Amino acid sequence: MQRLAPRLAATIGGLAVVISTVAASATVTFDFVTVGNPGNARDPVTRHGAVAEEYRIATTEVSYAQYAEFLNAVDPSAANALRLYNTSMRSNTGGGIDLVAGNPAGSRYVPVAGRENLPVNRVSWFDAARFANWLHNGQGNGSTETGAYDFGPLDANNEPLDPRSIGRNPNAEVFLPSEDEWYKAAYHNAAAGTAGSYFLYATGSNAEPISDHPDDNPFAVNYVNDDGIDNGFNDGYAMSRSTRFPIPGHSPVGAYTQAASPYGTFDQSGNVWEWTDTGLGPLRRLRGGSWRSSASILNARSVQPTTGSPHTSEDEQIGFRVAAAVAISGLPGDYNNNGQVEQGDLDLVLQNWGLDSNGGSPTGWSNDLPDGVIDQAELDGVLQNWGGTAAPDLRGTSVPEPATAALLGLCALVVRPWRTRKARG
Repeated sequence: MQRLAPRLAATIGGLAVVISTVAASATVTFDFVTVGNPGNARDPVTRHGAVAEEYRIATTEVSYAQYAEFLNAVDPSAANALRLYNTSMRSNTGGGIDLVAGNPAGSRYVPVAGRENLPVNRVSWFDAARFANWLHNGQGNGSTETGAYDFGPLDANNEPLDPRSIGRNPNAEVFLPSEDEWYKAAYHNAAAGTAGSYFLYATGSNAEPISDHPDDNPFAVNYVNDDGIDNGFNDGYAMSRSTRFPIPGHSPVGAYTQAASPYGTFDQSGNVWEWTDTGLGPLRRLRGGSWRSSASILNARSVQPTTGSPHTSEDEQIGFRVAAAVAISGLPGDYNNNGQVEQGDLDLVLQNWGLDSNGGSPTGWSNDLPDGVIDQAELDGVLQNWGGTAAPDLRGTSVPEPATAALLGLCALVVRPWRTRKARG
C-alpha cells in the first residue's frame, strides 16, 4: 500500500492539526439520520406523522456550544440587535452561554464550562428559524433573514411584521422539522415500512420509559417520574435522582445512548420541548416534553401538542433540533457525503493517503475513487471546494476563514512538489 513519505506525512499531519483548530471554531456540524419510508400513513389515532418524501433530521437537539458558534458568527460584536441571545442563558442557574464583552469580536459568546453539550434553551421560534437560515446559507456570514424562511419586513424590535406569513420555502435545505416530520422521526415504526404503525414513546416502545440519570441508565429518559419506591430509578427528576429540583435539569444531548427512536434520534422524549415549523394561527407547535414533564406529556397520544408564541415563548424548557433535505451525493470533495466539504473530508484524505481501492475504501468514505487511489486528485477536491455545500445554488457556499484558506493553500504547496519529485524520480 502506497504511503506518504515520513517528512511529508509529518508536515501534512501538523497542518491538519492547525487547520482543524482554526476550522473547528467556524463550523457547526450535526449527525443526521435519514427518515425513510416516504409516503407513510399517518397515525390513525392522532392523524399525525404522514410525510411524502424522505428527509434527514439531526439525531440530537442543538447544544449550547453549537448555538454559541452561531451567535459569534452572526453577531460578532455582541450587539444582540436580533435578540438571539437571552440574557437568562447567562444569569439563569441552568444557563449555558456567558457574554464576555471584553473578548475579541467573534468570541464574546462563551459556552459555560461543563454545560457545552446541554441543549440550548430560552430560544424563541424566531431564534430557531434564524439558526436554520444560517445553516441553510452555509454558516459563516450567511444570512439569518432569508433561506429556509423569509422574515420579510421587520418592526422596531427586528421581529417580522407578519409572522403568520413565514413558512418553509420550497428550496429549503436546512430547516425546522414540521410537526409531521418531527412526529414521524419520534414515533413511527421504521420496520413497518409505510404502514401507519406508531409507538407511544420516542424510544421505540409502548412501555412507559424509566426516569433516571444517563450515567445510571442509558436506556432511560430525562423527565419527572416518582414512583415512591426506593428502587434506584423513577425517583423524581432524572438529573437529581430525587424530588429535589435539579440545577441544571437538562441532560447532555444524546446522553441516553440506548433510548433512540426507531430512526435513530435521541431526546425526542423529554429534556426540552422542541419547536416545529408548523403554525396554528399566530402560534407554533412544540413537541416532545421536557425534563419537567410527566409521562403523560411524553406519550404521543395522551395529550394534545403544545403551542408557543414565536415572539415570547422562551424558557428553560424550550429548545429545538434541525432537519434537512436528503443529501445530494457526488459533491466534489464531499468524501463523507454529509453535504458539505469540510474538516472531515480533509481528515479522510490525509489519514488514508495512498490507499488503493483494491484494499477497500476507508471507513466513512462514500465517493468513488476515479484512479483507484487516494492521492492528489482527492486532496484537490477538498482544497478547491472547501466550504461547498450539497446544493450551492440553493444554500450558497461558506468561505473558509482567511487563516484556514492560507493553510489549505500551504498544504497544497507542500504536497504538489513532493508528488512532482516522486514522479520524476
